[in-house]
Amino acid sequence: MPRAGVSRLILALALVLALVSERAASAEGEAPLSYRFVETPGGVGAHLLRADLQKVELRMLYAQDMGAGALTARQFLDRTGATAVFNGPFFDLDGSPMGLLVVDGVERVALRPVDWGVFSLTDSGPSIVHTRDWKSDRQVDAAFQVGPRLVVDGEVLSLKSQSARRTALCVLPDGRIEVLVSPGSIRSDDLAGFFAAEGCSDALNLDGGTSSQLYLRRAGIVVDEPGGVAVPVAVGLFVAAQEAQIEPRRGCAAFRSCS
Repeated sequence: MPRAGVSRLILALALVLALVSERAASAEGEAPLSYRFVETPGGVGAHLLRADLQKVELRMLYAQDMGAGALTARQFLDRTGATAVFNGPFFDLDGSPMGLLVVDGVERVALRPVDWGVFSLTDSGPSIVHTRDWKSDRQVDAAFQVGPRLVVDGEVLSLKSQSARRTALCVLPDGRIEVLVSPGSIRSDDLAGFFAAEGCSDALNLDGGTSSQLYLRRAGIVVDEPGGVAVPVAVGLFVAAQEAQIEPRRGCAAFRSCS
């Protein structure tokens, strides 16, 4: 089938899925993990995941533990059975993470004294705090340090006017998270404004540029946004088999990389 025909078919299927998921969501509540393709304030399209971490497991994935120096999001997903994988924090030229990293409750890299933020997950839920406010806790299941922070207590921070491919994460007041991965360059202030408009209490910029990548595979839906390089650390989202399938949310008719 010609490429234009395939694109029209994907668009039509996405529209049907959007209508079905909207009805299901209104009847049964939102799915544990949902996907949509959104437009940011600067007009740049981006992939957006929303996850309920009471029903979706979040795990830090360290390539070193899999016998590799670095892996792509798809390779991480294939090796772990995750539902979705996106890139994580900064790393040095030798592939070592450049800040705090906690994997499965074990601190693998120590906190770095820099003006960044720390995302962590405990039994109480996810949170984002400034580096200086981070306190080590035995109850931390996963954590990483990166920056800059984009939103604090619902307010957009003053940011340098820089544009790049982005991966970013926000925490919503109800404890869910949103993850955005952009195929194109987004200004940092536009990204912060988007998260604030989504109602996020706090948001954090992850590694971007050639590192930005996402791979999602579930219930016949595949979203592949490849990066330019493999990464040593990624974040995996795992949906249990018995949980509801991934539900595209309103706006998913604009799928960019689906098959």
